[in-house]
Amino acid sequence: MEKVEIIGGGFSGLWTAIQTLKRGYDVDLIETNYLGYGASSKAAGILSFQLPEKILNVSLRSMELYNSLGDNILHWYDSIWIPRDEQYKCALNISKYLKEKGIKVEIINGDEIDGFLLGSKGLLISQPTVDIGKAINELSRKIVDLGGRILSNYDHNKKYDIVIHTNGPWIENNIQLKGLIKYKCQAHSVEGKQINKIIEDDIMEFYYVPESSYRAIIGNGKRVLLNKPEDGFITDNSEVYNILNKLSKKYKEALNMYPINSWSAPCLTTCDGYPIVGKINDNNYVLSGLNGAGLTLSAGLSEILVKIIEEEIEQPNYLDPLRFKKGCKKIVEIFDNICMDI
Repeated sequence: MEKVEIIGGGFSGLWTAIQTLKRGYDVDLIETNYLGYGASSKAAGILSFQLPEKILNVSLRSMELYNSLGDNILHWYDSIWIPRDEQYKCALNISKYLKEKGIKVEIINGDEIDGFLLGSKGLLISQPTVDIGKAINELSRKIVDLGGRILSNYDHNKKYDIVIHTNGPWIENNIQLKGLIKYKCQAHSVEGKQINKIIEDDIMEFYYVPESSYRAIIGNGKRVLLNKPEDGFITDNSEVYNILNKLSKKYKEALNMYPINSWSAPCLTTCDGYPIVGKINDNNYVLSGLNGAGLTLSAGLSEILVKIIEEEIEQPNYLDPLRFKKGCKKIVEIFDNICMDI
């Protein structure tokens, strides 16, 4: 039985552990802090469909995998999506694809929904969120049930046949890859009268996720480059008011909302915003769905990685960890350009 070491206990590592265990590998998952450390436990929870059309199937597969964990992991909301004008045609193509997969999508234009002023043409999509805490607990339980081990320390005397790096912005601490960039993700909890819908406004650049009738998570403020991942945990509370100001231009009740909590975490992206999944050298592999899309894509990508390891499929070029010849300086999330081809 081949021994596998998985470094990093976020969603990428947890799902990869499950997929390798199901294939009969002997698996150690190493997390030196706590499961979900980093951005995984701080995600807003949106399992997004606002993705380039050719990678949507990975998001939909992730949805199926989260749903397989049991009841109360996924919660469905109507989501108001307002794409930028130059990307509206691509958004319509995405909506067509989603309809073919049985997802409810409506075209909306210029009206008010639940007191939210659209101000532009958009889409109303049925979209799930993930209960982060329950998902992490259920994934860790499943790993143990399948015979895997979750360890807090490295055993430097133990030899592994395969090493998989899933530790996000800390990947560069173990291996050198070009084309990666570290930045800070940040979100805020606010209270006040809420809208019972997810809002993803690409024009005003904010997102809104309801947690209850009086509390929501908002984000998409200033993105800051990081020299080291640990700096990503430093919270800038001032940006919450900038996001609330944007929201108030569409939803007047936002003028009465107030922040109750803010958190941030180190995030990772690439020069093109697409994930890195595949072989690096010898027995080393890597998987990062990238923060911002890590929650959405990592479950589905873990299946692709196992197929690469077992040579069931060839390395997809658009996921190749070695595709970058230089470093990059610009923060690009996969949501930033839904018209990207691969």
